[in-house]
Amino acid sequence: MPKIVDHAVRREEIARLVIRVIEKEGAEGATVRRIAQAGDFSIGVLTHYFKDKDEMVAFAFQWGAMQTFIYLDAVVAAAEPGLERLRAALAFMLPAPDTPNFIAVWLSLWGRAIRNPALAKVHGQYYEHWRRTLRRRLAEAAALGQIAAPESLRDATDLLIAGIDGLWIGATFEPRRFSLRRRRQLVDRLLAAVLGADPR
Repeated sequence: MPKIVDHAVRREEIARLVIRVIEKEGAEGATVRRIAQAGDFSIGVLTHYFKDKDEMVAFAFQWGAMQTFIYLDAVVAAAEPGLERLRAALAFMLPAPDTPNFIAVWLSLWGRAIRNPALAKVHGQYYEHWRRTLRRRLAEAAALGQIAAPESLRDATDLLIAGIDGLWIGATFEPRRFSLRRRRQLVDRLLAAVLGADPR
């Protein structure tokens, strides 16, 4: 009797493999042959699910982004409603300096997204999800009277994301300068600057 394969599980397994190979060898090293070797698959197994490397990497990027938001939602749900959830969301998006493999994967994928339409699409979807998350948190904090409603929710959201991205890059390349304690302090200062008052 032929083995029954759960195709959704197999695609997820391949996504994990792609990310594992990128961690070790960078996006350029994540060839179809190398990914197949890492999973002890034939190349034919991979091409059954994905037409080429670009499609495979784009799926892995999308899968990784979805996992990020699953974890983010859990972290946010555990915090007090309003401002604490906003802080928790921002802090979550600052990866710890002791996770170099995670950081290397995302930098590698972001770099490729500049010239790869499939990855650029996933990148855009990721950021739109992130914007929606912050808009909800800002609206919730304003409804609870913890902060003044931003004059422009769109501008406040984009400024917070830009600030977090900057801290992300800074902490990646200068981890000693951006300790966990200092990153938390800077998140509070970012909130104060964007919202026009100290949101404590």
